[in-house]
Amino acid sequence: MSATARASGRLGFLDPLRGILVLCVAVYHLSVWFDLTRSGSGLNMATAKLGNYGVSAFFVLSGFLLFRTSPWSRLQNEGFGRFWLRRYLRLAPVFYLACAMNLAFRLGMGPAPSWRFVLENLTLTFGAIHPNHALVTGGWYVGLVALLYFVYPALAWAQERGGLWFLGTLALGLWLWSLPPTLHGVMEQAPWNRFHAYVLAPNQVFLLAWGGLLAGFHARTEKRLEPKLALLLALPLLGLLLRPAPQFFDHLAALTGWLRYGYVLIVTLLVALAAFTRNGEPRGMGKLLSWLGDWSYGLYLLHPFTMRLVAPHLSGGLGFSLSLGLAILGAALAHRWIEEPMERLGRRGGGGAGR
Repeated sequence: MSATARASGRLGFLDPLRGILVLCVAVYHLSVWFDLTRSGSGLNMATAKLGNYGVSAFFVLSGFLLFRTSPWSRLQNEGFGRFWLRRYLRLAPVFYLACAMNLAFRLGMGPAPSWRFVLENLTLTFGAIHPNHALVTGGWYVGLVALLYFVYPALAWAQERGGLWFLGTLALGLWLWSLPPTLHGVMEQAPWNRFHAYVLAPNQVFLLAWGGLLAGFHARTEKRLEPKLALLLALPLLGLLLRPAPQFFDHLAALTGWLRYGYVLIVTLLVALAAFTRNGEPRGMGKLLSWLGDWSYGLYLLHPFTMRLVAPHLSGGLGFSLSLGLAILGAALAHRWIEEPMERLGRRGGGGAGR
């Protein structure tokens, strides 16, 4: 098991959850690209919510793991440079691989390449300019997480002094910042510009702070749920998330307005249940999902490429299945040959792990 897996394994069932989330994201995208469901149908709406709010859950999870595994005392011990190096080696190599494949094969993901956009992607600064300057599909998430990593030492210092009060204030303030774009700013844009408005930092970074607040509560209690109880509590939350009402045809309609905050609260509670569940050695399906969790970053970035590879030759369910299978294989190889060596390099002399 990788050091990352060991670190998150000490924090409940977050590795299996990560596997479930990335599977939801990949299945959603591939089902749309291979036109498997009818717009407005129950299955179409369910996959749209699972996929899109799976990404929201990843933001919450990223914030939780960072605040939980990298307190101010650890940053003082290893130094800011080592911290940023570890985070850079976590994000950059597979992201660079995806960008290079996009440019080499002229796949047209993201904006038309220019030296400006290449420089933004190489420095991982595009999230501060516009997340959709990423030169790979889905890279907007990477840009915003890179922003968190850059400012995190200051946040960790403030948390050390302000505790839960600081984390609560941060979570509330960033949530208030999200109100204008979420409630009306996105849907007031021209249809072609709505997704570009949706991914902007004001509409997303509160999720990272919610994860940080969750980490603050997690660090202050040793109480944990039994797995069976956690699953029992998760089922009604999933029912609320997947209920086929209200009906929508534009998937962005389910990502805006007060409805979005209800769904975000649900996925945040699901992350909390996974984090606060008593540890146990994963078995059977749990072990498979833990492996998928280890491969989640590669699967997130690589499944658009396998779709491009398969779609000219196969369509429908067969094309979907082959694309997903190849993406999982590619993610496993990327984890084995890129992520694990980079993680070991980042730990050398810095001590510890954790995402």
